[in-house]
Amino acid sequence: MQIRSVWLFLLLAFASSVSAQQSTRVAFGCCIDHTSRQEIWDAVNHAQPEVFVFLGDTVDVDADDMDDLLDAYEVFNRYRGPRVLRRNSAVMSVWNRNDYSLGGNSGKNNPNRYAVRNHFLTFWREPATSERLFQTHGIAKSVIFGNEPQRVQVIVLDGRWNRDPLTTVGWMERQTRRFNSDLGPYQANNTGALLGDKQWQWLAEQLQKPAEVRIIMSATPVLAPANGYDSWALYKREQKRLKELLTELKPSGLLLASGDRFFGEFAKSDEFLSYPLWQVTPGTINFDGDTPYQSSYRDGKAFTESRYGQIEVIWKEQPELVLTLRDIDGRPLDSRKLNLSQLQPD
Repeated sequence: MQIRSVWLFLLLAFASSVSAQQSTRVAFGCCIDHTSRQEIWDAVNHAQPEVFVFLGDTVDVDADDMDDLLDAYEVFNRYRGPRVLRRNSAVMSVWNRNDYSLGGNSGKNNPNRYAVRNHFLTFWREPATSERLFQTHGIAKSVIFGNEPQRVQVIVLDGRWNRDPLTTVGWMERQTRRFNSDLGPYQANNTGALLGDKQWQWLAEQLQKPAEVRIIMSATPVLAPANGYDSWALYKREQKRLKELLTELKPSGLLLASGDRFFGEFAKSDEFLSYPLWQVTPGTINFDGDTPYQSSYRDGKAFTESRYGQIEVIWKEQPELVLTLRDIDGRPLDSRKLNLSQLQPD
């Protein structure tokens, strides 16, 4: 009986230890040259994230018609790494300019957006019963992973379906900006729309669902300077609307993840919530990095060798969140550790 009691004690201690180390890993990346080697997938698949989110530009093509897009996806589908990822992790995806635009129409002005949507969702194996196939506000998606009290909500926004266009600066100014990494080619559209009213209503509904951690994912950065590179900062009305929504709903445990940059960084703002709002930008899957621009939102330095990002929630008595930028071998380049108790509204 005494030996049995010892074994029972050890078993309970082991179970307690496993429970204390349990975590949920959400990884994400963007910007793929579909014609080049994609060495990063070995590291991602070895890490075995519960969730991986493709944040747009999964093919590098300036498509004139649907045939151009279909050809690019056929090439991308030959790579083994993403297929293995689909088998081992829950995969979510959203588009950005390169995997949405046709003939230079990169927003709601795309006359073939329904055809693009059907192929995009078919390629990413969206279930035939999915609401994304019929939504009038685009392909935004929200999934809650885990059960109470270990729920992580991943909200993927669609910033293309209802987007008003950005215009570029004049030809002479574009030539000047080519030699200045702090300035991009676009002019602000301060009264333009990104999400559209129906997606805003949908987002408000998602943020009111119960979850301990929430990650809003956008193909373009929310926290960025208005410096001519595509971001929410060039759509001031939309950025203000997000602030107002978060002020009203006061969601807890909120983080941001964004794509569309050829460098990885952490960004932080105190403007949206009563606690700091963090954003993780993962860099590019297999492009060479760009020279990082200056940003008052950046926390620490930017990394041109960053290939993907990860947010890990460690479920212990006082849950922790570990934000990391990772290189081609999956090694952390930089990290931030936050207590979930720090991400609570007043």
